Amino acid sequence: MKEQDQSINQSLDKALGLLKYFTAENPVRGLSEIARLSSIPKATVYRLFNTFEKNGYLRKIDISGKQNQYQLGMKFLELGVLVSEALEIKEIAVPFMRKLRDEINEDVQLVMREKNQAIYVEKLICTHPVRLFTKTGRTASLNAGACPRAILSFLEDDEINQIIEEESFAKYTENTIVQKEKLWELIRRSRKHGYTISFGEMEMQTIGIGAPIFDYRKKVVAAISTAGPVQRFDEEKIDEIIQKVKNTAKEISKALGYKES
Repeated sequence: MKEQDQSINQSLDKALGLLKYFTAENPVRGLSEIARLSSIPKATVYRLFNTFEKNGYLRKIDISGKQNQYQLGMKFLELGVLVSEALEIKEIAVPFMRKLRDEINEDVQLVMREKNQAIYVEKLICTHPVRLFTKTGRTASLNAGACPRAILSFLEDDEINQIIEEESFAKYTENTIVQKEKLWELIRRSRKHGYTISFGEMEMQTIGIGAPIFDYRKKVVAAISTAGPVQRFDEEKIDEIIQKVKNTAKEISKALGYKES
């Protein structure tokens, strides 16, 4: 317990603790009220709340002439929408992913974009004793592997260019694609065929096949993939899996409200 306490930033912990006083029953709180409830000096609460207000996490309002009244800011709504969308996509996608996993008996993964990275939000494992290392919560560069690159490939051109220019792409293996020209070549190919494929980009001697997931705005919001050791993917099986992954991604997209033009 002592070791855990040492790893916590006490000032930040104190500041975040003040937010618990904003509830559905009490959405607006006064500065003096918070100081009294928390037993923290009013001057300290004032400094902390000014910081929250500056960053959009609190909003100062006047009610009936009362000053120093606060309510939660729009930043929480913005973050809440992101969490809500992630949960919704995962909830909708999992049944389709499970069906795909059972049909091909290979790991199936779901990733979403987190700024200029991909985060693995779900993984369903196969029955084979030899499986991939990837697990939920892992982040990966958008250039590497079939699943992350399925998101990158279907963004708008301007956004792709910005990411490529800004990011120092990770190179996980000697096969990881980091060259701009090569990435654009793969992106154009993926757009033409509707899927991505990688050979040993995240782990050597593996194959990954991915496809994008779109929402009702026709925006890519996630991607699914399957992957496994290269010895389990012969040419005939690859063609079958590509079609199944694409079809699964389309089914999830339709469930999210996507309609093809």
